[in-house]
Amino acid sequence: MKNFIYILLFFGTFMCFKAQEKPNFREMTPEQRREYIRQMSPEQRKQLMEDAATMMAIKNLQVPVEKQEAFKILLKEYLESQKTIKNKFRADFSQENLSNAEAKKMLNQSFDLGQQLLNNRKVYADKFLKILTPQQVLKLFNQEGRMREKFMERRQKMGPPKGREPMPNP
Repeated sequence: MKNFIYILLFFGTFMCFKAQEKPNFREMTPEQRREYIRQMSPEQRKQLMEDAATMMAIKNLQVPVEKQEAFKILLKEYLESQKTIKNKFRADFSQENLSNAEAKKMLNQSFDLGQQLLNNRKVYADKFLKILTPQQVLKLFNQEGRMREKFMERRQKMGPPKGREPMPNP
């Protein structure tokens, strides 16, 4: 609940400073906010969510003001590198139609990519340690999974952006 309030406050703050012509989120009802976000382009929504996640990380980790800009840059770099690795593996295949050999190949590929993600995480942990304390880095990595879950939960509540089909339930 506390994180939800932070997200809403961030959305309001972000939207107020982003452009004068946009409505004030603090003056909007939750339904109005949802509808306004639903009207955004996928790129705008993505940027809004990334900015919200970054601001929440800064707040939750209590990153000192003088280190916040370096942290934002490094976090963005880390998330992009993780995304690049994840995009190498697409699970948009029919598992039922795979031969045993194809399924084994996909399984091994998923293990290889998992190892790449872990190796990347280790590299960035060292980089984050130049800005943050070890406790903050640990908290950042723990927070990463929780944020993903919260955003997915939030997306399900809000529904897909206009012109986009709903995500299938697993």
